[in-house]
Amino acid sequence: MDPSLLDLAYAVSVLLGVLAFAVSGALQAVAQRMDIVGVLSLAVVTAVGGGLLRDLLIGAVPPAALTDPSLVPVALGGGLLVFAASGRVPLPRRPVLLFDAVGLGLFCVDGTMTALRHGLNPYAAATVGMLAGVGGGVARDVLSGEMPSVFRPGSHLYVIPALGGGAVTAAVSSAAVPSLAVLLVIAAAVSAIRIASLRFRWHAPVPTPPIDPA
Repeated sequence: MDPSLLDLAYAVSVLLGVLAFAVSGALQAVAQRMDIVGVLSLAVVTAVGGGLLRDLLIGAVPPAALTDPSLVPVALGGGLLVFAASGRVPLPRRPVLLFDAVGLGLFCVDGTMTALRHGLNPYAAATVGMLAGVGGGVARDVLSGEMPSVFRPGSHLYVIPALGGGAVTAAVSSAAVPSLAVLLVIAAAVSAIRIASLRFRWHAPVPTPPIDPA
C-alpha cells in the first residue's frame, strides 16, 4: 500500500477511536440527564482524555488534542449525534460499555505506537498504551460522579486487555514494521476480550476477605 494511503487509513482508525469514546461519554451523560453542555463536554473529555495523558507522559507538547484540528470536532459530532438521537432511536443494551470497548482497543494500540515513535522502550510504550486506552473512560466516570470502571469492585477485564494489547503491539513493532491490518487485528482482539468479559463475567482475581474471628 502507498505510504500516504497507509497513513490516511491509520488516521481514520484513530478518529474511529475518538468517535467511539465520544459516543460512550455522551451516552453516559444522557443516562444521567445532563443538558447539551454536559453531553458535549463529557463526550470531548472522554474522547481526548486518554490522548492527553499519553502526550503528557511522552513529552509531546502541545498535545495532539490541541494541535490536530480533527479530534475535537469529531468528538463534538459524536456528542451531538447521541444528543439528537436520545429518546428517538433505540440504543443497544449497555451501549456505554460497548463503545468504550471499541475505543479501548484502538487507543491502546495507537498510544503504544505513538510512544514507540517518541523513543520509549517497548515496556514503557505498552504502559503508555494501556493508560491511553483507559484514560478517557476514567475521566468520564470521575466527571459523571461514578467510581472508575478500573477500580470498581467486581469490574470486568479492562486494564488487562489494554495492557496486553499494548504489549503485543510493542512486541510486533520491535520485531518488524507492523502493517495497518495487524494493528487493527490487535485492537479488535482487545475490544473483543473486553466485550467477552462483560458477556461471560470474567474479572481479575480478587483477594479473599479476612475471616471474622467473632
